[in-house]
Amino acid sequence: MAIPPTGDDGGVDEPVLDPEERLRRAGHVILDGVVAAEADPDLVPCGTNPVELAFGHLLEIGAVELMMDDESEELELDISPLMGGVMLVVRRLVAELAARDGVDPETVVMSVRAAIDQAAG
Repeated sequence: MAIPPTGDDGGVDEPVLDPEERLRRAGHVILDGVVAAEADPDLVPCGTNPVELAFGHLLEIGAVELMMDDESEELELDISPLMGGVMLVVRRLVAELAARDGVDPETVVMSVRAAIDQAAG
């Protein structure tokens, strides 16, 4: 399993990503998390949880932002780039399954819904 480097550049700010690039990278981070969930934590340096390491990149790319509203003094959490990345991944996987099985995407979605309901109890 390859987990991309953290991008730590010694304190130099990274450029702000355009929205499409942020979604694309968020999709890749989601897939990294799926792969990391299957990784042996003993093989990851410093004993870091591989899933946490993978998802930590969401902050670096701006897919998850926590901001303070100065007027209301409330915290605001923006996960819209993360959700866009999740949608890219899910839509692609549904399309792949539909093509593989020779069915329409709606059939795949119904099948996944049924599996989620069955797993939930």
